[in-house]
Amino acid sequence: MSLKLCVVGCGKFARIFSGEMKKIPEEVDLSFASRDAQRAAEYATAFGGKAWFGSYEAAAADPTVEAMYLCTPHHLHREHVALAAAAGKHILVEKPIARTMEEAHAIIETAERADVTLMVAENYRFMGVVRKAKELIDSGALGEIRLIQMQEEAGFQPSQWRAIRALNGGGLFIDGGIHKIDILLYLAGRPRDVYATALPKVLDKTEGEDGAIVITHSKTGTVGLINHSWAKVHGQKPNWVSVSGSKARISFDLAGTQLTMDDGMEERTIEVAGDRHGIITMVQEFRNSNRESREPETSGAVGLEDLEITLKAYESMESGQSVLLDPD
Repeated sequence: MSLKLCVVGCGKFARIFSGEMKKIPEEVDLSFASRDAQRAAEYATAFGGKAWFGSYEAAAADPTVEAMYLCTPHHLHREHVALAAAAGKHILVEKPIARTMEEAHAIIETAERADVTLMVAENYRFMGVVRKAKELIDSGALGEIRLIQMQEEAGFQPSQWRAIRALNGGGLFIDGGIHKIDILLYLAGRPRDVYATALPKVLDKTEGEDGAIVITHSKTGTVGLINHSWAKVHGQKPNWVSVSGSKARISFDLAGTQLTMDDGMEERTIEVAGDRHGIITMVQEFRNSNRESREPETSGAVGLEDLEITLKAYESMESGQSVLLDPD
């Protein structure tokens, strides 16, 4: 049975998401909700939507809607989760789960009280190359993991609510960098400490930081290094990940189809199957967790931990000091 999923908020990423859903029309029946009825209708026409709604309330009240994908601004997540939960709809909410720990806890409690599934739309860990990296790490093929590096330098100018710190919850790191935090948790586990510093600012139309360096240490000693910037000043660079172990190193571009493995004697390319963008696999996990009455992989608790570490990175930016996550 297909998932009856309403996309709430018809913005840029909703377009990307819906384009991926067109690849699995037998698995997902889409509908669209927007404060602008004409925009919802346009999305329904473009992406084969079964219905469209001129308000989020109308979508929540419709009995044909089984679940709601909340692709809305960060400061509205708590309100929209409450709306969906009150209507008994399962909830796929965009990352970050919230702007603050208080909001995140309230969101999780709201979903639990309503007995609906809550999943954070963290698609990066569902990418084929990330899944393959996890498989190689867990197999021991890389040996003891020493360093995980992630780099993204993208040209992006935040606007509207994204440019306002109070609405976004911060700057680029809570918005895009949280993807890298989730990958780090997925590959290396919870860090012991976090150090972060903002890069000199280039984008003067946004209140938050436009670049950050984050360094973590896991409980086993693995170092994580994230370099994430929205102020690109060079040519197009891929969004890449490198994992160095005592036996071998792997590297790959996020949303790529290949992974390079080097053991010091030979470098080989591994073709990677699976979902390139992670969106289809993420939605399938959301649907399956609903059907099987279990926690989804990127549950509210996972989203909460991603947010916690992201906020600790901001704490470090402010203090200039490393922040210990779990003091004894």
